[in-house]
This record gives sequence, structure tokens and C-alpha cells, in this order.
Amino acid sequence: HVRICKLLCGMVLLLAAACQPAYSVAPTVATEASVITPLSPQAVFPESLPTATEPSPVITAAPEPTATILPTEPPVPVLQMCSPLAEESIPELWEIISDPYNPPPLGRDERHQGVDFSHWGRRDRSSIEGEVIQVVLPGVVAAAIHDRLPYGNMVMIETPGTELPAEIVEALGIAEGESLYHLYAHMQNPPQLALDQEVVCGGALGTVGMSGYNIVNPHLHLEMRLGPAGARFEGMVFYDTSATLEEMDAYRLWRMSGTFRHFDPMELFRLTSTLDFAMLTRHLSLLSNSFS
Repeated sequence: HVRICKLLCGMVLLLAAACQPAYSVAPTVATEASVITPLSPQAVFPESLPTATEPSPVITAAPEPTATILPTEPPVPVLQMCSPLAEESIPELWEIISDPYNPPPLGRDERHQGVDFSHWGRRDRSSIEGEVIQVVLPGVVAAAIHDRLPYGNMVMIETPGTELPAEIVEALGIAEGESLYHLYAHMQNPPQLALDQEVVCGGALGTVGMSGYNIVNPHLHLEMRLGPAGARFEGMVFYDTSATLEEMDAYRLWRMSGTFRHFDPMELFRLTSTLDFAMLTRHLSLLSNSFS
């Protein structure tokens, strides 16, 4: 039995060996220890990738300062007055008064509700005829009459009271809503102006003549009145059988109604000469600019 067991065990071992896969074991080869070297930056970042750069600083413009609009005082009107005659200064006007202001009682039409200027043999002139008449105060045309009685060729200018200095308004008694009107009569030729046309101080209106009612010598007749602002006279005629009712009513309104209060034009010239000079220079030509 022992021999049989040994024989069977041997056969089993042979069968087991036959069933194993054929393989070989490579011999182990001893190698030197590997040295680890740090990689360069180029090895870490491939050439295909962009090189990192520092970001550019962003410059932000500082906001511009905003102007602050402060409240301002309303402009103060300026008195800019001119002589009504281009060849005479205001102080010289007293030398050539041929008929002074001498008004009738209120409601009557006798003369003299203005002042007349005339001369003979003054400077290089044999008379005042033809001398340029100019605007005393800037304003707008309130009337432009062509050779009708009694004023003949005439221009009337309105200067609003709001455009005059407080000293003048107070001295003349100009009420709120009133204007100062100045009338220039007996001009040589019909005026070349239109209603509501703006005029400036010193602007030419025409020349001294003899047009109008019963004029025997060339002279400038100047009237000044205070009355409601915005008055306009398309016609103003009296002592003429051809006058319309509207033209005569306009004359009565201006001369006799009391709505327009006359005063001596020389009083305004006196005021300008007595007003404080510092006040006049402080209010430099604002009135003229408002109509330019």
C-alpha cells in the first residue's frame, strides 16, 4: 500500500505542474540610486501658454468740479443821459434856451409845456437849423408823426420807469407802472422810425427845422411827461380841420387830460448834474445795453 500511495502522489504533482502557465522571472539587476533634479520654469510652463505679466494700473480721471451758481442781486438801472442836440453838451443847453418851460393850469392847452432850444451865429453855424437831434434817454418809439399840426415832424420816445435809477424815480415822482416820455418836435424832415422801434442814448432822430404850427424860427421843442407805461400814438393832430376824432382825442389825452403829467425837461438835466458821481459810475451804461 505504501508503494501505491507514493505512486499516486507523484502523479498528482506531475499533473499540477503541467497545468501551470509558462513564464520566466527576469533576474533582478541592481541600479544606481536616481538623482531628483528640480525642474526649470520653462519645463513647468509650456511655450504654448502666455507668459504671465503684471496688470497695468487703471487710471480713473478725477471728476471735474461743478460750478456752484450763487444767487445774484438784480441789476441796478443806470442813468445814461445824452444831450438832445449833437453839437451841444448838457451844460451848454442852458445857454441856448429860447423859450423856457412855462406851463398853463392843468387841463388847458396854452403854451409852454416844454422847452425850446435855438441859437444864431454859434460856432460855425449861422443858426441851429439842420443840427442833429438825438435821443436823450434810451427807450422805444411811442409816436412818429409826419408833419401834422401843431408838432410838425415829431418823435416821442418811452423810457420805462423800471429802467431808471431809484434816485431819478423818487425825485420825479414816477409811480409804479409809469414811464417817462420825451417828445422832439418841429424837425426838418419826417422821422424815419416805426412804433416800438428801440433807440439808444445819442441815437439820431432827425435835424432841427421849422415844421408845425406857426413856427417862425428854427428850434427844437422838447417835452417830457410821466404817464402809464406802454402808450402808443399812431396820430396826434389838433388845430387842423383835416384831423380825425381819433387824432384829436390822442392830442387831448397827451396835452390836457392830466393822464400824462408834464414837467420841466431841464429839471431832469439838473438832476443828472447833482447826482453823486460815484453812483453814476457804479451803474455804468446798463440802461443803454438793455435796448441794444
